[in-house]
Amino acid sequence: MIIEARGDVIKLKGALVENQWTALKSAVTLLLVDHPRGVIMDGSGLTEVSEAGAHTFLDASSFIQAQNARVVVAGLSEDILTRIRKFPGVRSQLVVASTVDEARASLESGGVAVARGKRAVPVVLVPLIGLWRRAVQFAAVEAASRRAELHLLYMLEIPRTLPLGVPMPDMEQKARDTLTEAEKALKRRGVKVRRLTIRTRDIVEGVAKYAGETKPDLLVVAYSKADMAREAGRFTAIDTFCHDAPCDVAIYCVAE
Repeated sequence: MIIEARGDVIKLKGALVENQWTALKSAVTLLLVDHPRGVIMDGSGLTEVSEAGAHTFLDASSFIQAQNARVVVAGLSEDILTRIRKFPGVRSQLVVASTVDEARASLESGGVAVARGKRAVPVVLVPLIGLWRRAVQFAAVEAASRRAELHLLYMLEIPRTLPLGVPMPDMEQKARDTLTEAEKALKRRGVKVRRLTIRTRDIVEGVAKYAGETKPDLLVVAYSKADMAREAGRFTAIDTFCHDAPCDVAIYCVAE
């Protein structure tokens, strides 16, 4: 088998008759340094995959799970997919796309990683949940007063029956559209905006986890006053954000 690396794509050509993960792992690891959004393994050039060769994808699945990496396998024929999906770990962890273009679109929808640790400017985080259009406006005022960046966060909720990194074209397009709408609403506000998309199994827990990892200075959300009154004592989002987010939390109760 021939392995070619170019840009964010590792192309596999020929017959995969042995476990080649050791060679592939080195290439994947190096490419992830230059392409933190993720790497694509293009299997459209594979002519044959033996049972031993299929273990390449099993080991790749284990690596993806352990490293929390985004690696999408594209272009595999139905025969090859059927063979490698016989392995339980592959079925649950390996992310597969039909084409390289579909895989790249999925990776690009993930936004730009935010640097951890010390920052030059404060950050106001706005997850696009609840009454997010109102939250964005409230957050813009806070960001301006703090001379902060405003980070717009869209959460892609992936069913637990699917790999977390699986391409979801419709959901990813909705994420781009929503982020674009939010960004346009801030155009005249004079604040620096960053767009982010994160994959999660649960939206509220995902927001809290992201805030815990990136440590913004302020988290801003808005909910309907009627909804909050109706769910009195059971509005888990507020409890989760107040207890788990390591920052100030501004919760706006909006009368629609």
